[in-house]
Amino acid sequence: MTALIRTMVIFLFLFTSGSALAAPPATGDTLPELVFPVPADPAGQEMLGVTGKTTFTFADLKADLVFIEIIGVYCPQCVKQSPGFKTLFNRLNKGKLQGRVAMFGLAAGGTEAEVKMLLGTGQYLFPVLSDPEYALHKALGEPLTPYTIVCKPDGSVVYDHLGVVEDVDALYQHVKTLLD
Repeated sequence: MTALIRTMVIFLFLFTSGSALAAPPATGDTLPELVFPVPADPAGQEMLGVTGKTTFTFADLKADLVFIEIIGVYCPQCVKQSPGFKTLFNRLNKGKLQGRVAMFGLAAGGTEAEVKMLLGTGQYLFPVLSDPEYALHKALGEPLTPYTIVCKPDGSVVYDHLGVVEDVDALYQHVKTLLD
């Protein structure tokens, strides 16, 4: 993303999102209006259905739930969690659930080059967005990583978790229940 587009994203974010959260979002909270940069990689853009855009909001995602994994590019706990979330991503993209959950990572402080390197490792199957200035991370209450948020397209948080999700099967069942 060029410096001009990055500046525009930050500007849009600051003037359309309202105030940042004082604490990380919890189940029952409503997220502020967020403006995300599209993933740099074309595959990620296609997965989220935002090809040809420079930014997107939840309204642009054609999904019943939005799954955001806030990560640190060099976070050892995020690396520990990634195999389980690769499995979760695959399970959420099969059968009746396919297309119903938009899943992406937000690399707090991660530059485009760092995100590209991270995606090259194969540890993430879902799109990962760079947030080099921590603008989105700050708007989300600056949670430690990894931090998992599942919300509805209107921003209402239906699940949150700080740290490694130890029972990915239980999370999968919970997401299925939310979609029923």
